[in-house]
Amino acid sequence: MRFRSATFGAIALCASLASHANATDDASRAAVAGQFVAALRHQHFQEAAVLFSPEVTKDTAATAQTLKRIDDTVGGFSTMQQMARTLEGKTIRLQVPPRKNVLFGVQKSVQFRYASTARDGKPVYYEVDLTADDKPPRVLWLGLHFPAADAQSAQRANRLVAAIAR
Repeated sequence: MRFRSATFGAIALCASLASHANATDDASRAAVAGQFVAALRHQHFQEAAVLFSPEVTKDTAATAQTLKRIDDTVGGFSTMQQMARTLEGKTIRLQVPPRKNVLFGVQKSVQFRYASTARDGKPVYYEVDLTADDKPPRVLWLGLHFPAADAQSAQRANRLVAAIAR
């Protein structure tokens, strides 16, 4: 009986430590996402680019330039507000940096979602995906979603994506 109590106590302690580690990991991921968004809000694109995982982007200068081009073309970084629900409806998506490796298509990530208003007064949504492993959290990619419920909004979205990707 005493052995069972000791075993149960050890299991409870391990579960408690694992739960605390998960909460700490979630808090550190939220902190990195917050740093990333704060850098975007203040137009510190080089700082934001440094937060990307080195496995995803080797050229932080090019990534910073893409983030600046997004801000110049779309705008909305300064008004990003976190949102809890997922996006609904049809959207046209752009991802920074673009996925070149199939491995990242199946890589687990933790996602933070933001809503904003673009320069043209229409909505734009951002998704910041962070690493989900036990390494220090890093940004895997930034996804932009432009609502495309009708022909006019799809045309706007395609125009913005083309301007950013040039």
